[in-house]
Amino acid sequence: MDMTAQTNIQPFNNTLAMKLSTVSLFAAAAAARSINTPPILLQEPLVHDEGYRVPTIHESTIMARRIMHLSSLGTLITNFPDSSHAVIPSSEVGGEVTAWENRPQEMAGSPIGLMEYYADCEPGTGNPTLLAINIATPYRNFAAGSNISLQIRWWPTQTYSYSESAWLPLDADDDDEDIPTPHTPAALPRFSLHGRLEPIPVKDMAAHLIPACFMHAHPDSALWQPGNDIHTSQYVRFVVEHIYWFGGFGDRSQIGWLPIEEWRNVTQAEVENMRLPGEKKRKGWREEVEQETRRVDATGETWYAKAVAALESDIEGHPRD
Repeated sequence: MDMTAQTNIQPFNNTLAMKLSTVSLFAAAAAARSINTPPILLQEPLVHDEGYRVPTIHESTIMARRIMHLSSLGTLITNFPDSSHAVIPSSEVGGEVTAWENRPQEMAGSPIGLMEYYADCEPGTGNPTLLAINIATPYRNFAAGSNISLQIRWWPTQTYSYSESAWLPLDADDDDEDIPTPHTPAALPRFSLHGRLEPIPVKDMAAHLIPACFMHAHPDSALWQPGNDIHTSQYVRFVVEHIYWFGGFGDRSQIGWLPIEEWRNVTQAEVENMRLPGEKKRKGWREEVEQETRRVDATGETWYAKAVAALESDIEGHPRD
């Protein structure tokens, strides 16, 4: 073969190699997709059954309140102040104290989210209860003027099934059935609460038996209850002012801001009647606490009455309201 023929064949070979390489890449990508894609995402689009509908704003609000009721962990989000001269709230001195911390200057104004315990100890208000360790970053940032938000998500035991009816209130006939859920967190509800912190007054501490309620949800918090020998702490309520709701995939869920009036007017009966995707029939820990408050001991007194009397005795002379 002469040099001219070889010159003409070479570009053809290069083009053929590039096309074969492209075909191989597409084939590999298709194979990877079939292996790695979660089963729920490989399903055909859902065919809405006859009774299906997107949950209303009110139903979505009830769902959010039930998630807050059943869960007890969230992410508390605040912003760092402009200087490293940190403000630490102090209930003992009736004001604030300051301290220096070793924080890079470029972190000023940057948000930080940290896991935080909470409990639904005042269910009539929709305001979650926090046990604030005053030296902790979120509470220092809030004392320095930061906005604050609490992010909460729902994640039950995983299954591979998916039911559209799982978003609606529980029917009496379905009381013992598990509600299936997609095997992907993206399809499950979550929300963000925005508001402010305020100390819980003594009368409310006694009325709602806040320490007992909180320790029922978080037994290990006994180590940092108010009066412990390590860090100053106090009970505060997260006063909810705005709620951003993300119910899941947008074609079958509400996504957006929930009216604060809806949030505050949800009843405990509505919360107890609602069921979430993947939720099994169970009592919330709050119901268990309330059941305990009605238990009568050998003397004829309820445990609740004794605990309230002890709490009032302990805090006598140290009002916070």
